[in-house]
Amino acid sequence: MVVVAGVWEEGWNTPIKEFDMWQYPLKVFGGDEFAMTPVSGIRLNNKVKEFHKVDDIIQHYGLPVIVCDENGTTPLETFEHPKDALYLFNRVSGGTHLGKETETSLRIETKLSQGLIWGHQAMSIVLYDRFLKENGNNNNR
Repeated sequence: MVVVAGVWEEGWNTPIKEFDMWQYPLKVFGGDEFAMTPVSGIRLNNKVKEFHKVDDIIQHYGLPVIVCDENGTTPLETFEHPKDALYLFNRVSGGTHLGKETETSLRIETKLSQGLIWGHQAMSIVLYDRFLKENGNNNNR
């Protein structure tokens, strides 16, 4: 099972609009479930599960946790994706999760190396990388 989780970007957009930016890449690159925090109250026919805190998401799924942020220790290029995983994006680390033995920290290299990627953009990159590696980079379809 592949679960993608993040934090709603309150203040610049509404969750109902932001949902679309997460949902399409999640579907096309093979994510199974989508979870966000905090609870916004949007009603989307169970297309997103909302939790009060990131820790609640982690406890609910009980999957290996992969924290994706600019301070990650493992570059995406060399990362081997586990079969089942909970990928956390978008200000979720906040220093509270990195370093736990049950978590991996993943870094997406950028030209500026300043972490200027939105969570939904990082999620697209990571799921695309996972898709390519699972399918053996086969471009001859």
